[in-house]
Amino acid sequence: MGREVELKLEVPASAIDDVARLPWLSELSSGMPKCQKLVSVYFDTAKSKLREHGLVLRVRHTGENRLQTIKSVERGARGAFGRDEWEEEVKSDAPDLKLANGTALEPLATKKLQRRLRPIFETVVERTTFPIRAGDADLKVSVDHGFIKAKGRREAISEIEIELTDGDPAEIAHVADRLAGSAPITYLAQSKPERGYALSAGEAAKPVRGGTIDLDPEVSAAEGFQIVALSCLDHAAANARAVREGDTEGIHQMRVGLRRLGGGNIPIHGVTTRRGDRKNQNRAQMAH
Repeated sequence: MGREVELKLEVPASAIDDVARLPWLSELSSGMPKCQKLVSVYFDTAKSKLREHGLVLRVRHTGENRLQTIKSVERGARGAFGRDEWEEEVKSDAPDLKLANGTALEPLATKKLQRRLRPIFETVVERTTFPIRAGDADLKVSVDHGFIKAKGRREAISEIEIELTDGDPAEIAHVADRLAGSAPITYLAQSKPERGYALSAGEAAKPVRGGTIDLDPEVSAAEGFQIVALSCLDHAAANARAVREGDTEGIHQMRVGLRRLGGGNIPIHGVTTRRGDRKNQNRAQMAH
């Protein structure tokens, strides 16, 4: 199992090529840039059983190779705080649930589920990846342009991913700050799977509501605050499209996200489950 720690940024399609040609990005490179065409098919049941359990299942095509990826996202813990990830090569375009042993998908990986799986959406991306050394970290900066398609609908992809390979994750923010000074980037709250599910349901421009955040009772107050704050930021930023299109509920949801970020009431599981547990109550209060 790996731990994927990354930050996603959105960039206008008109500026995406300029980002890939930034001189300072080449100067930080610790190896040659790699260009790939990635075709990724995401699978789920008709009733989105995997999504309901915080799971992502995809098969990615890179030339003749097929790579199956399983990701697990804790509720509310998104963005740069990472996701658990398991990858295995497969021989066909369909997922192989026999390879789910030892992953977060294992409890659901039955023959019945295998029969019910179907493609939900697909992403086609031209990716240029720069391995870089920044401060005390090795990072990968990937510049993606392409599209998501589902049920005859299509949306453009124009984004940057900064992924931690090794070292201090704080360097992700430093590189993002430098990118912000070089290109018109914005924080990207929604991942490709989130966008794909919304496109499949015809809800790409609809308001996004905030969910309950799950926190491990053993996380530190600082870690809890980071998870809660990023979740609130995601909630607000995910409604940007609805706001631009004049959706009043989208405006309301963005306001709710910003209010929570400023210290409003936030539904959190995991830190106040036992009445009288002073340690957990203090953590909950500090996280708020």
